Amino acid sequence: MRLNTLKRISQFFYEKSNLKVAILCTAIFGAYLVLVMTQQAIGFEIPDSDVKSLGMTFGFEESDILAFFQARTDEMVFAYINFNLIWDTIFALIYGIMYTVWLSVLLKTSAGKFGIINLIPFLQVIFDWLENYSLGYLAEQYLINGTITPYIAKLSSYFVMIKWVCSGLTYFVIILGIAFLFVRLFKKK
Repeated sequence: MRLNTLKRISQFFYEKSNLKVAILCTAIFGAYLVLVMTQQAIGFEIPDSDVKSLGMTFGFEESDILAFFQARTDEMVFAYINFNLIWDTIFALIYGIMYTVWLSVLLKTSAGKFGIINLIPFLQVIFDWLENYSLGYLAEQYLINGTITPYIAKLSSYFVMIKWVCSGLTYFVIILGIAFLFVRLFKKK
């Protein structure tokens, strides 16, 4: 049942994706990143800080999370919670759709061979969401009692690392798709 659902979603993206849709998705991605994400991050960023957001690092320790929260005011931690639970959650969906559309465009001529590989970006989305909600939970917990749950902290770190591995996998498949595109172009000539 679930595999059939994934196949239908994959097929939908293969059928509806084209270069115009991919460019439109990329424009939406860029606009959201510049106009929304950067503006929302201002509420919790500390100038000249090494860590702008925990989700941008490749893993972290409980002490890193505590240091991140301790360096910020309560208002900044609230801004971080909103950033994770609202704005970054939307951003993950936007980039997931954009990358899926691009993969669908690049792999469309061999969709039967590649199957649901065009849905790989949604793995990154899922782990980004898990990261967002676990970090939001830790931030709320910190505001209540000044501590965080070590288990959730470790879990958040794993979610971040898996998200970045999925991101690398997405880029690898995009590069592979571009390579297949060039091979098809040279075969036609």
